[in-house]
Amino acid sequence: MLGAAIAATLTSCDENSWNDEYLDGFETPTITKQETVAYTMTAADIKKMANMPANVKLAAERGESAALAAVAANGFFTSEITPEAYAPAWLDSLSGVKGSIIYWLSEKSTLKLSYPTSDALPAELSGIQNGVQYTVSESDYQTVWNSETDFVEAFAPSKPASKFISQILADNVNCNEGDFAVVTYNLANQDPVFGGGSSTPEPTPEFEMSSTIASLTVGSPIEASGVVTALCKQGYILTDLSGSTLVYYGNSFEIDSYAVGQQRTVSGNGGCYGGCLQIAPSTDELAGTQDYTYPTPVEITGEVFEQFSADRQALKADNNGGAPVYGEIKGAIFTQSGNYINFEVPGADKSVAEGSGYQIPQNIADMLNFGNPVDVRGYVIGCSGKAYVTFLVTEVNGEKPASAPALRIPSRAGYAITSSEEKAVYKLTANGWTACSDVFALNAGDYAQMGVTSNLTATQAATFLPIYMATKFPYAQEGATYYIVYNLKDGDNTVKNFTSRANYTGTEWAITTINTDMMQFVRAGNGNGWSNWIYDPSIYIDLPAGRGASSADFWQACVEWAYENVDVPVFGAESITSGIGYVTSYGNNDYYSGASAYQCNIDLRASSAKKQVPSVYGSMTDEDVVAALKSHFELEVCPAVLAQFYPDAQPGKGVDLYYVISFVMYNGSSHDEVIRYLVTAPGTFEFVACTWNDE
Repeated sequence: MLGAAIAATLTSCDENSWNDEYLDGFETPTITKQETVAYTMTAADIKKMANMPANVKLAAERGESAALAAVAANGFFTSEITPEAYAPAWLDSLSGVKGSIIYWLSEKSTLKLSYPTSDALPAELSGIQNGVQYTVSESDYQTVWNSETDFVEAFAPSKPASKFISQILADNVNCNEGDFAVVTYNLANQDPVFGGGSSTPEPTPEFEMSSTIASLTVGSPIEASGVVTALCKQGYILTDLSGSTLVYYGNSFEIDSYAVGQQRTVSGNGGCYGGCLQIAPSTDELAGTQDYTYPTPVEITGEVFEQFSADRQALKADNNGGAPVYGEIKGAIFTQSGNYINFEVPGADKSVAEGSGYQIPQNIADMLNFGNPVDVRGYVIGCSGKAYVTFLVTEVNGEKPASAPALRIPSRAGYAITSSEEKAVYKLTANGWTACSDVFALNAGDYAQMGVTSNLTATQAATFLPIYMATKFPYAQEGATYYIVYNLKDGDNTVKNFTSRANYTGTEWAITTINTDMMQFVRAGNGNGWSNWIYDPSIYIDLPAGRGASSADFWQACVEWAYENVDVPVFGAESITSGIGYVTSYGNNDYYSGASAYQCNIDLRASSAKKQVPSVYGSMTDEDVVAALKSHFELEVCPAVLAQFYPDAQPGKGVDLYYVISFVMYNGSSHDEVIRYLVTAPGTFEFVACTWNDE
């Protein structure tokens, strides 16, 4: 509405070799008197800026060398390393590059520089990436197994990682409270037996199966003793003499510590997720192992599948739940996209019910023969959406997946034990190193399921991570937030432990890494033929002159202020076009401040002012008339109108915020002028200076 500073007109050029080396996306602009342009820094720009000798020296003087190096590697600014301090040298280096947008901008031009930053984001997004990377060592595993000879270089069901990692970090890492550590370790899915002993399992203690699962209700406590009959990546099916239910852990579930056939005693509270009754465990103890024979499965046809979908949606809506149904689907076709697995049930109406493989572990996914019909058995447990019925697979084409039994297998120093590499994120708190329950790191298996090796490009992350989260948290509530740690491939550079934030909007997972912020820089002459760029948060307003100019609204507001605040109370004017007082009969210019919405300027002609208001100006010298017009505009009219147009203007935080207005003054000839105001309180403008006082 005010005709903000003139934007540079970008034109097409045949040769812009500087684009690749300096500012991608800019072309040589049409030169104007004063321009305002915008540019967003890339990671490559930030790397060049951080490696400039001038900035390297500045960082050393400020004690920020390590932080600047991290900014160069990460490709984004932080609260410590900001463009305010480090961008000017980079901008100055471009001033001598012919053809660049920096080269052609004239003095007093403004550059609105947008940049990626981690400032004001949760500590996880930058703290994890810049935190400690610790790999559990051989000596650590010796401590875990309490032996220098009989040990395996891995954690195992009897030696869970969660029990030992906190102390391992405390013994080996020197950090400050609030710091993060990404821990890499090996996890075996079975316990070794050292010394080459017999393969006969240890005696299983007497175990009594409960009959309590059938009475499970939402919100009520329960204790159940049963057998593990199915596994997924976030929990397991527990079956006792009366029925089955899902024991749900979420992303904290250590699947390799469990196996089908384990006898477990669980206590906790009942819950309902997707229309399926579940137990949120508070205690979970291993009692032994036994063979388990599945019951005859219910044949699940398309009609049965659709009915189950409708029933579970109703139970879900009422916060009630039903027990999992053990059934068989013949000819199901499974498909995979990244880490997300769906399937079709022959004869089922997809608009009513589709199948979603529930948290399928890799050993089962390897059996599904994607794209081809397979016969599967498992538990139909609930609905993850309006139509997606979730199915926990236990058997494919008559074969059960290879699963490590919960028995001690003989080995010497663990040579026969296989393990997988895992990662976990810990944070140092007042109570010591604590596992971050809302942070998880991708491991080799996750990358493999996504079809990549050991890292993701930005495009791959944008594609795969929302799918990964949807699979990992099918029942997420709106506003749920987690952090994902992975290796980011950026050109030839790989950023280790790059961290993204995943937020569930209610319909999808939104993945973000960093914020985009903006700082304003102004080109100021330094008297040596070149110009320097300086950080300047000031707001620059250009009020072009001429009939019909875009600044007419501002000047008309000035005229109306003079009418309402002076002409009405002092002269008794009843109409802005009455000609009584300072406002002329045209109603679009006044001689209280000289504002003219017709010519869009300030008229300081003393003769015209005396002619309009002889009762005030008639006895004054021309110099005094001009001084009065200037004073009225500087101290009363202009700050009042600025308050009307910018009521939300706030004082600067750490740096004074100025509003700088360029306009034209006419006193027989036209003159370019600049008036400057300091914001001292919300919507309050204090006059600082005007160039017409220097003439």
